[in-house]
Amino acid sequence: MKAVSKFLLPLWKASTFSPVAFVTRAVAIAVLFGISELIGLRKYTTFLSGTSANLNLTWQTAAVLGLIHLLLYVGFILLAPIFLITAGLLAAWNRLSKPEGQ
Repeated sequence: MKAVSKFLLPLWKASTFSPVAFVTRAVAIAVLFGISELIGLRKYTTFLSGTSANLNLTWQTAAVLGLIHLLLYVGFILLAPIFLITAGLLAAWNRLSKPEGQ
């Protein structure tokens, strides 16, 4: 556990607009989306068509679960690639803009 915290703490405390921070955000979105898929929240996106995936839940609860999955899906499809591209461009910029001799 100590090794994991030593690994994750620098990632969490990275500067807001650093390549490490953008990669960390992309990985976090991917992990959350993966968890959402594993626990089966995809079936609750049927609220978009006005149907309920589970008759044991209220329509409000099913809609909230579906909305959570939908937002994670959009984040995984749109934001995660943008964060990874941004991290690559920032890393290249930082490497190319270093003065000679450093």
